[in-house]
Amino acid sequence: MADSPTQHDKSSAILWPLFLLVGVVVYFGFSFTGGERLDLWFQSFFWKGQAWMIPHDTFLGDLLAYKGPKTLIIIFAVYLIFIAVMPEFSPSWMNRRCALYVLACMALVPIISTQLRAISYMATPLELKMYGGAYDHLLLFQAKPAGYPCHAFPAGHASGGFALISLFWAWADRSYRRVGLAIGLFFGGLMGFYQIARGEHFLSHTLTTALIAWLISALLARLIEPTRTA
Repeated sequence: MADSPTQHDKSSAILWPLFLLVGVVVYFGFSFTGGERLDLWFQSFFWKGQAWMIPHDTFLGDLLAYKGPKTLIIIFAVYLIFIAVMPEFSPSWMNRRCALYVLACMALVPIISTQLRAISYMATPLELKMYGGAYDHLLLFQAKPAGYPCHAFPAGHASGGFALISLFWAWADRSYRRVGLAIGLFFGGLMGFYQIARGEHFLSHTLTTALIAWLISALLARLIEPTRTA
């Protein structure tokens, strides 16, 4: 189609998230760059001295920003599987190739984000002494003592939402692509903000997840070519 991305556009779509990802990791990973101050400044809007702005377990917050979005994403994934298995029932806006591409992104983004946490050794705000926890605030490239937490960076919960930005590459039509991008940013942003506001993640954790989702989606778009009709 006329609106299909050019080869140059595809290359740029990979280079931009790659460069930004490296930049974010370096900026927030060292104490001399200023990233730590930005993280703590942003987190201060949600820490009320003895409690977080959003209590850790509330029914409404859990419904709107945790279990609710996760359930919708799972339902959407099941629908995509149905399209992949029964392509004759595909709607006009999602064919089998598109469905397989989006499914691959929805699987790989959370898996990669979660596995990276096992080697990054970063603590959640909840676990830090400054917020009532037991650990010092250590950055990505600082040495960690034995037993230091390793389940915070990058953000895991928001990865499911940000994986939906793959919808931007699933279609050739520009209006569809804008809607797809908005869906991914909305769900990822909502899920990420919720985790920040209740002390589960820093801003840097969520930004890194968004960039990982962008990079993976762009790379898989090159491999799978979801807009190809043949």
